Amino acid sequence: MSYGDGMDFRRDRARAFARDLREYAGLMRGLYPAGETSARAFVGGLRYPLAHHQPIWLGSRTVLDGRERVTFADGGALRVGLGPFGLSSRHDTSVVRVRPGAHLRCEGIVSLQRGVRVVVDAGSLTIGHGTNVNGFAKILVADRVTIGAGCTISWDAQILDNDFHPITVDGVEQPTTGPVVLGDGVWIGTSAIILKGVTVGAGSVVAAGAVVTRDVPPKSIVAGSPAKVVGTVDSWR
Repeated sequence: MSYGDGMDFRRDRARAFARDLREYAGLMRGLYPAGETSARAFVGGLRYPLAHHQPIWLGSRTVLDGRERVTFADGGALRVGLGPFGLSSRHDTSVVRVRPGAHLRCEGIVSLQRGVRVVVDAGSLTIGHGTNVNGFAKILVADRVTIGAGCTISWDAQILDNDFHPITVDGVEQPTTGPVVLGDGVWIGTSAIILKGVTVGAGSVVAAGAVVTRDVPPKSIVAGSPAKVVGTVDSWR
């Protein structure tokens, strides 16, 4: 890298930090009138950008293990607990845990709301730009979970790429893990469960309480347990 390239890199990083700081301050100001944040919380939320030069912005109480195993695309950021809280309160804690050997990748600005549980025990979790994971949702990874851009994962939803326990059927031990893929623009309804080895096509909607055990075609709405296609989605917002 030449001297000029180094100057450009530092300038770009400074601009990105200034942009993220402005947005962080604005989001925190929006929470202040309801007593959901404080000046102390604001200062505490700066420790990852300032101390570790990572665009991780915290708006509420968060357990973050393995921050060094979180990486970002250019312009990416991880925002935890910075949205309107609704069902959660300031007493709820978010958990983001990335174990040694595992990896969390943010391909843009990713929002995790207060009370989420994101645990990457092994393998990788990749989340696309503009995706929002609502409070009390759970994403548990032992192999690979890929979530596209512009997705919404509702409260209490679960994404599991593993069974946690080996199962033997007719004398044959079954695979315990399988990659999960959500395409761009997928909406996962409240309390829905996405199980291992499933691909949910772009633009699809998984209805509240559905249990998805097989692939979902793009632009489909699925419901029930096990989930079945019940219609076609033109758009959602």
